[in-house]
Amino acid sequence: MIDRGTNNEYIRAMLLAFDIGNSNIVVGAFDDSKLINHFRLASNHRFTTDECGFMVLGILEKLELKPSQVDRVIIASVVPRLTPVFRNMSSKYLSVEPVIVSCDIKLPIKISYEDPASVGADRIANAVAAYVKFGGPIIVVDFGTTTNFDVINDLGTYLGGAIAPGPETSAQELASRTARLFEVTVDRPKSAVGRNTGDSIKSGLFYGTIGQVDHLIKLIRDELGGDARIIATGGLAEQFIRYLQYIESAHPTLTLDGLKIIADYQLSE
Repeated sequence: MIDRGTNNEYIRAMLLAFDIGNSNIVVGAFDDSKLINHFRLASNHRFTTDECGFMVLGILEKLELKPSQVDRVIIASVVPRLTPVFRNMSSKYLSVEPVIVSCDIKLPIKISYEDPASVGADRIANAVAAYVKFGGPIIVVDFGTTTNFDVINDLGTYLGGAIAPGPETSAQELASRTARLFEVTVDRPKSAVGRNTGDSIKSGLFYGTIGQVDHLIKLIRDELGGDARIIATGGLAEQFIRYLQYIESAHPTLTLDGLKIIADYQLSE
Protein backbone atom coordinates (compact mmCIF):
# COMPACT_ATOMS: atom_id res chain seq x y z
CA MET A 1 0.00 0.00 0.00
CA ILE A 2 1.12 3.55 -0.70
CA ASP A 3 -0.42 6.93 0.03
CA ARG A 4 -1.80 8.23 -3.28
CA GLY A 5 -4.42 10.54 -1.79
CA THR A 6 -5.08 13.04 0.97
CA ASN A 7 -6.10 12.76 4.62
CA ASN A 8 -4.03 9.57 4.93
CA GLU A 9 -6.36 7.77 2.50
CA TYR A 10 -4.59 4.64 1.35
CA ILE A 11 -5.43 2.92 -1.92
CA ARG A 12 -3.95 -0.06 -3.67
CA ALA A 13 -1.03 0.63 -6.03
CA MET A 14 -1.31 -1.54 -9.11
CA LEU A 15 0.95 -2.70 -11.89
CA LEU A 16 -0.68 -3.33 -15.27
CA ALA A 17 1.29 -5.64 -17.59
CA PHE A 18 0.53 -5.88 -21.31
CA ASP A 19 1.76 -8.80 -23.42
CA ILE A 20 0.93 -7.69 -26.96
CA GLY A 21 1.13 -10.52 -29.47
CA ASN A 22 0.12 -11.02 -33.06
CA SER A 23 -2.97 -13.06 -32.17
CA ASN A 24 -3.76 -12.06 -28.58
CA ILE A 25 -3.20 -9.30 -26.07
CA VAL A 26 -2.88 -10.54 -22.49
CA VAL A 27 -3.41 -8.01 -19.72
CA GLY A 28 -2.37 -8.77 -16.15
CA ALA A 29 -3.13 -6.75 -13.01
CA PHE A 30 -0.71 -7.08 -10.08
CA ASP A 31 -1.15 -5.89 -6.50
CA ASP A 32 2.30 -5.95 -4.89
CA SER A 33 3.59 -9.42 -5.87
CA LYS A 34 0.22 -11.03 -6.53
CA LEU A 35 -1.42 -11.44 -9.94
CA ILE A 36 -5.00 -10.46 -9.18
CA ASN A 37 -6.44 -11.37 -12.57
CA HIS A 38 -5.56 -11.55 -16.23
CA PHE A 39 -7.47 -11.29 -19.48
CA ARG A 40 -6.81 -12.63 -22.99
CA LEU A 41 -8.19 -10.47 -25.80
CA ALA A 42 -8.01 -10.73 -29.59
CA SER A 43 -5.19 -8.59 -30.96
CA ASN A 44 -6.43 -5.79 -33.21
CA HIS A 45 -3.54 -4.29 -35.14
CA ARG A 46 -5.72 -1.27 -36.04
CA PHE A 47 -6.35 -0.26 -32.42
CA THR A 48 -6.29 3.47 -31.72
CA THR A 49 -5.08 5.06 -28.51
CA ASP A 50 -8.65 5.79 -27.44
CA GLU A 51 -9.86 2.25 -28.21
CA CYS A 52 -7.04 0.91 -26.04
CA GLY A 53 -8.00 3.37 -23.34
CA PHE A 54 -11.64 2.29 -23.36
CA MET A 55 -10.55 -1.35 -23.19
CA VAL A 56 -8.31 -0.72 -20.18
CA LEU A 57 -10.93 1.38 -18.40
CA GLY A 58 -13.38 -1.48 -18.88
CA ILE A 59 -10.91 -3.95 -17.37
CA LEU A 60 -10.29 -1.67 -14.39
CA GLU A 61 -14.03 -1.27 -13.86
CA LYS A 62 -14.44 -5.05 -13.86
CA LEU A 63 -11.70 -5.25 -11.21
CA GLU A 64 -13.38 -2.46 -9.24
CA LEU A 65 -10.30 -0.29 -9.59
CA LYS A 66 -9.78 3.34 -10.50
CA PRO A 67 -7.24 4.56 -13.09
CA SER A 68 -5.54 6.55 -10.30
CA GLN A 69 -4.73 3.25 -8.59
CA VAL A 70 -2.47 2.18 -11.46
CA ASP A 71 1.00 3.02 -10.25
CA ARG A 72 3.11 1.33 -12.95
CA VAL A 73 2.68 -0.04 -16.48
CA ILE A 74 4.93 -2.41 -18.41
CA ILE A 75 4.51 -3.34 -22.07
CA ALA A 76 5.97 -6.25 -24.02
CA SER A 77 5.00 -5.93 -27.67
CA VAL A 78 5.90 -7.91 -30.78
CA VAL A 79 3.56 -5.76 -32.90
CA PRO A 80 5.54 -2.59 -33.73
CA ARG A 81 2.47 -0.59 -34.73
CA LEU A 82 0.78 -1.18 -31.37
CA THR A 83 3.77 -0.29 -29.18
CA PRO A 84 3.35 3.51 -29.46
CA VAL A 85 -0.44 3.14 -29.32
CA PHE A 86 -0.28 1.44 -25.92
CA ARG A 87 2.45 3.81 -24.72
CA ASN A 88 0.24 6.79 -25.57
CA MET A 89 -2.77 5.08 -23.96
CA SER A 90 -0.84 4.65 -20.72
CA SER A 91 0.14 8.32 -20.63
CA LYS A 92 -3.30 9.62 -21.63
CA TYR A 93 -5.62 7.37 -19.62
CA LEU A 94 -3.45 6.25 -16.70
CA SER A 95 -1.00 9.16 -16.37
CA VAL A 96 1.84 6.63 -16.22
CA GLU A 97 4.94 6.51 -18.40
CA PRO A 98 5.26 2.79 -19.19
CA VAL A 99 8.32 0.56 -19.22
CA ILE A 100 8.78 -0.86 -22.73
CA VAL A 101 10.54 -4.23 -22.65
CA SER A 102 13.64 -4.50 -24.83
CA CYS A 103 17.27 -5.50 -24.53
CA ASP A 104 18.11 -1.87 -23.72
CA ILE A 105 16.52 -1.78 -20.25
CA LYS A 106 17.86 -3.29 -17.02
CA LEU A 107 17.33 -7.05 -16.97
CA PRO A 108 18.21 -9.79 -14.45
CA ILE A 109 19.62 -11.87 -17.30
CA LYS A 110 22.23 -11.30 -19.99
CA ILE A 111 21.36 -11.62 -23.67
CA SER A 112 23.93 -13.37 -25.84
CA TYR A 113 22.44 -13.08 -29.31
CA GLU A 114 24.00 -11.87 -32.55
CA ASP A 115 21.52 -8.99 -32.60
CA PRO A 116 20.07 -8.54 -29.09
CA ALA A 117 17.58 -5.95 -30.37
CA SER A 118 15.91 -8.63 -32.50
CA VAL A 119 14.89 -10.77 -29.51
CA GLY A 120 11.13 -10.46 -29.04
CA ALA A 121 9.92 -8.79 -25.86
CA ASP A 122 7.79 -11.83 -25.04
CA ARG A 123 10.85 -14.08 -25.33
CA ILE A 124 12.78 -11.78 -22.97
CA ALA A 125 9.94 -11.87 -20.44
CA ASN A 126 9.70 -15.67 -20.63
CA ALA A 127 13.45 -16.05 -20.21
CA VAL A 128 13.52 -13.72 -17.20
CA ALA A 129 10.63 -15.51 -15.47
CA ALA A 130 12.03 -18.96 -16.17
CA TYR A 131 15.51 -18.17 -14.86
CA VAL A 132 14.45 -16.14 -11.81
CA LYS A 133 11.77 -18.64 -10.75
CA PHE A 134 13.50 -21.94 -11.64
CA GLY A 135 17.17 -21.29 -12.35
CA GLY A 136 19.16 -22.60 -15.30
CA PRO A 137 19.86 -24.23 -17.57
CA ILE A 138 16.26 -24.09 -18.69
CA ILE A 139 14.28 -24.27 -21.94
CA VAL A 140 10.95 -22.46 -22.34
CA VAL A 141 8.52 -23.65 -25.01
CA ASP A 142 5.88 -21.00 -25.76
CA PHE A 143 2.86 -22.24 -27.72
CA GLY A 144 1.41 -19.21 -29.48
CA THR A 145 1.20 -17.77 -33.00
CA THR A 146 4.68 -19.20 -33.27
CA THR A 147 6.11 -22.02 -31.18
CA ASN A 148 9.16 -20.45 -29.53
CA PHE A 149 12.01 -22.30 -27.84
CA ASP A 150 14.07 -20.06 -25.54
CA VAL A 151 17.26 -21.24 -23.88
CA ILE A 152 18.91 -19.83 -20.75
CA ASN A 153 22.10 -21.33 -19.30
CA ASP A 154 23.08 -21.81 -15.66
CA LEU A 155 24.72 -18.36 -15.54
CA GLY A 156 21.52 -16.58 -16.52
CA THR A 157 22.56 -15.91 -20.10
CA TYR A 158 19.93 -16.03 -22.82
CA LEU A 159 21.54 -18.05 -25.60
CA GLY A 160 18.82 -18.01 -28.25
CA GLY A 161 16.54 -20.79 -29.36
CA ALA A 162 14.24 -21.72 -32.21
CA ILE A 163 11.07 -20.34 -33.79
CA ALA A 164 8.56 -22.53 -35.62
CA PRO A 165 5.04 -21.85 -36.95
CA GLY A 166 2.43 -22.43 -34.27
CA PRO A 167 -0.22 -25.09 -34.97
CA GLU A 168 -3.00 -22.52 -35.45
CA THR A 169 -0.79 -20.54 -37.83
CA SER A 170 -0.08 -23.72 -39.79
CA ALA A 171 -3.80 -24.51 -39.94
CA GLN A 172 -4.58 -21.05 -41.32
CA GLU A 173 -1.78 -21.29 -43.85
CA LEU A 174 -2.96 -24.69 -45.09
CA ALA A 175 -6.48 -23.37 -45.59
CA SER A 176 -5.33 -20.22 -47.38
CA ARG A 177 -2.89 -21.94 -49.76
CA THR A 178 -4.87 -25.00 -50.83
CA ALA A 179 -8.08 -25.21 -52.82
CA ARG A 180 -9.59 -28.29 -51.15
CA LEU A 181 -8.32 -28.08 -47.59
CA PHE A 182 -9.98 -26.04 -44.88
CA GLU A 183 -9.17 -24.61 -41.46
CA VAL A 184 -9.76 -26.84 -38.44
CA THR A 185 -9.48 -26.43 -34.68
CA VAL A 186 -6.23 -27.62 -33.17
CA ASP A 187 -7.13 -30.51 -30.92
CA ARG A 188 -6.33 -34.18 -30.62
CA PRO A 189 -8.00 -36.33 -33.33
CA LYS A 190 -9.51 -39.74 -32.61
CA SER A 191 -6.53 -41.48 -34.21
CA ALA A 192 -3.33 -40.71 -36.08
CA VAL A 193 -4.91 -42.13 -39.24
CA GLY A 194 -7.59 -39.64 -40.21
CA ARG A 195 -10.65 -41.15 -41.89
CA ASN A 196 -11.81 -37.82 -43.29
CA THR A 197 -10.15 -34.62 -44.42
CA GLY A 198 -10.77 -32.74 -41.18
CA ASP A 199 -9.31 -35.47 -38.98
CA SER A 200 -6.39 -35.92 -41.38
CA ILE A 201 -5.51 -32.24 -41.05
CA LYS A 202 -5.93 -32.41 -37.28
CA SER A 203 -3.63 -35.44 -37.10
CA GLY A 204 -0.92 -33.67 -39.07
CA LEU A 205 -1.19 -30.51 -37.00
CA PHE A 206 -1.50 -32.14 -33.58
CA TYR A 207 0.94 -35.03 -33.83
CA GLY A 208 3.21 -33.05 -36.14
CA THR A 209 3.52 -30.39 -33.43
CA ILE A 210 4.30 -33.05 -30.81
CA GLY A 211 7.00 -34.60 -32.98
CA GLN A 212 8.46 -31.21 -33.82
CA VAL A 213 8.56 -30.04 -30.21
CA ASP A 214 10.01 -33.26 -28.78
CA HIS A 215 12.69 -33.45 -31.47
CA LEU A 216 13.77 -29.82 -31.09
CA ILE A 217 13.90 -30.13 -27.30
CA LYS A 218 16.12 -33.20 -27.61
CA LEU A 219 18.48 -31.42 -30.02
CA ILE A 220 18.70 -28.31 -27.82
CA ARG A 221 19.12 -30.33 -24.64
CA ASP A 222 21.92 -32.36 -26.23
CA GLU A 223 23.70 -29.14 -27.24
CA LEU A 224 23.47 -27.98 -23.62
CA GLY A 225 24.98 -31.21 -22.39
CA GLY A 226 21.73 -33.02 -21.59
CA ASP A 227 20.96 -31.21 -18.34
CA ALA A 228 18.17 -28.65 -18.61
CA ARG A 229 14.68 -28.20 -17.23
CA ILE A 230 11.91 -27.75 -19.77
CA ILE A 231 8.75 -25.79 -19.07
CA ALA A 232 5.90 -24.58 -21.26
CA THR A 233 3.67 -21.54 -21.56
CA GLY A 234 1.32 -20.00 -24.08
CA GLY A 235 -2.34 -20.35 -24.96
CA LEU A 236 -2.03 -23.88 -26.39
CA ALA A 237 0.39 -25.33 -23.82
CA GLU A 238 -2.27 -27.20 -21.84
CA GLN A 239 -3.51 -28.96 -24.98
CA PHE A 240 -0.12 -30.48 -25.74
CA ILE A 241 1.81 -30.94 -22.50
CA ARG A 242 0.37 -34.34 -21.54
CA TYR A 243 1.47 -35.81 -24.87
CA LEU A 244 5.01 -34.41 -24.88
CA GLN A 245 7.99 -36.40 -23.67
CA TYR A 246 10.24 -33.80 -22.07
CA ILE A 247 8.17 -30.87 -20.77
CA GLU A 248 7.81 -30.95 -16.98
CA SER A 249 5.04 -28.43 -16.40
CA ALA A 250 2.97 -25.64 -17.94
CA HIS A 251 2.89 -22.09 -16.59
CA PRO A 252 0.12 -20.12 -18.33
CA THR A 253 1.09 -16.77 -16.80
CA LEU A 254 4.86 -17.11 -17.25
CA THR A 255 5.12 -14.09 -19.58
CA LEU A 256 3.16 -11.89 -17.17
CA ASP A 257 5.33 -13.14 -14.30
CA GLY A 258 8.38 -12.12 -16.29
CA LEU A 259 6.94 -8.67 -16.90
CA LYS A 260 6.35 -8.22 -13.17
CA ILE A 261 9.93 -9.25 -12.42
CA ILE A 262 11.29 -6.86 -15.07
CA ALA A 263 9.12 -3.99 -13.80
CA ASP A 264 10.35 -4.54 -10.25
CA TYR A 265 13.96 -4.78 -11.49
CA GLN A 266 13.72 -1.23 -12.84
CA LEU A 267 13.26 -0.07 -9.23
CA SER A 268 16.42 -1.77 -8.01
CA GLU A 269 19.69 0.07 -7.52
